[in-house]
Amino acid sequence: MLRLYTIGTESAAASVLLIPLLWTSWEIFRRNMTMVRKGLLTVFAGYLCAVCSATGLPTAGNLHFSPRLNLIPFIDIVNEPALYLLGSFLNIVMFIPFGLLIPLLWRQLRSLRKAAAASMLFSLFIEMAQMFSGRLTDVDDLLFNTLGGVIGFLSARAVYRKVAVVHGLHDYKNSYSLMELVGMISLCVMAMYDLRPLIEQIF
Repeated sequence: MLRLYTIGTESAAASVLLIPLLWTSWEIFRRNMTMVRKGLLTVFAGYLCAVCSATGLPTAGNLHFSPRLNLIPFIDIVNEPALYLLGSFLNIVMFIPFGLLIPLLWRQLRSLRKAAAASMLFSLFIEMAQMFSGRLTDVDDLLFNTLGGVIGFLSARAVYRKVAVVHGLHDYKNSYSLMELVGMISLCVMAMYDLRPLIEQIF
């Protein structure tokens, strides 16, 4: 429960600053953006902040290169099967929202192969970044995160017509470059990098 509280407070505090910044930039540069897309992007930004907190990405207060690697898949299931299965389940669940939202927001990612690749690349970024915060860089995390993204993508297919088609997210004019995805991830990571030490002192 304490860990959930920490994730919640850190991501909520970062979102308080990020959301006004995002909405202001959309009003200036993306006036044709629909309210549904703005809402989904807002949810996505909050989700990214929560992932940064949950995965222990480096902050301004703990940045140091101290890699801990596990490059052998499934080896830990032998030593601690219950803990391994729980961790694997949580890694899958954590990436389901990623796989669910990206095809709704970016038409370039509306194939299973591309959504899986995007999930894997985002997970790989997290695993590499954890080498600078003392966390374990684990190949199993990469595999299960990608699986979670695939499950999320398959779930998105079920709601696509109710969300993307009805609200015009599938239209070409409402399709944006994948650089927007990279930019949102970078913005949330940088915000959490700078803000988490301050949030930890306050809470």
